Amino acid sequence: MADAEEAQHVEQGGLPVDVKAAGVHQERIQLLAESGDMILPEHSKEQRRPLHIDMDAIRRAAKELHGDSSPKRFLEQSPTLQKLLEYTHDSYPDFIAALKHSGVPDYAPWMLELCQRALGDTCSTRTLVGEQKLREPFFHHGDLIVQGRLQVFCPFVVTGSLTVDGCMADAGPDSNVAVGGNVNAHAVHTDGEMYVNGDIEAEVIYGYYNDHTLRASTICARLVIEDEHYTEADVEADVHFDLDTYQQGYGEGVQEQLREVLVDEVFTQDDDDDEIRLDHQALYSQLWEGKSVFRPVD
Repeated sequence: MADAEEAQHVEQGGLPVDVKAAGVHQERIQLLAESGDMILPEHSKEQRRPLHIDMDAIRRAAKELHGDSSPKRFLEQSPTLQKLLEYTHDSYPDFIAALKHSGVPDYAPWMLELCQRALGDTCSTRTLVGEQKLREPFFHHGDLIVQGRLQVFCPFVVTGSLTVDGCMADAGPDSNVAVGGNVNAHAVHTDGEMYVNGDIEAEVIYGYYNDHTLRASTICARLVIEDEHYTEADVEADVHFDLDTYQQGYGEGVQEQLREVLVDEVFTQDDDDDEIRLDHQALYSQLWEGKSVFRPVD
């Protein structure tokens, strides 16, 4: 657990702020440090020191997984993962960097399980303040809270739950998101590999592009759209368009139903047939700016 001296920097609006110098946040930092919460932004001093990895512990965890025939077969059939275990990595971010461009959906849950087993109950809660743009492999053992929007351009592993006050977006193929618990965000836009061991809860969940997969236990949202993006989860939504129904927005009755629930600002005229259709970029732009995308309910 970090002490007060290790939690001296937060990031507000993307800029580092020296809390100790400012003084006004010192008491809050002290309380959070004592409670186990850590305020560590993307560019903070603490985050430049990646969590050291014990490869012997990782290898022991891999041997434990051999007791399950399915992970054993997967390991034996994956020379890449075998080499990954043989190599001595310097840190957990270095270890999970293999998720980038892996092209194998099963890598994420396998590596997540290894990290959880190797680290055990040493987890903590980390809080990032302000909008986060993550471009280097990111790893945290425990729960992660983002007090702002989150953009992921890299391998991203959180062994606990992820809470994002704003919107969350990834960027495949560079990103590969793995979360061991639940995800709660205002909205989720994914065009990369995203694996959530628990549930995802958001206002809008939009899966875009057909090379990757969104996997979770249960998805709860007002609107879920699978736009050529396979989703593997139980979906509980007011409005849900799966792959077969949505058909890249050209499914029968899709646009009419969307216009009933979404504001005009998220629609544009299609150049091919002059029909007014949902623009997924306009939709997410509205959400990203914190604007409502749903029509008022009478």
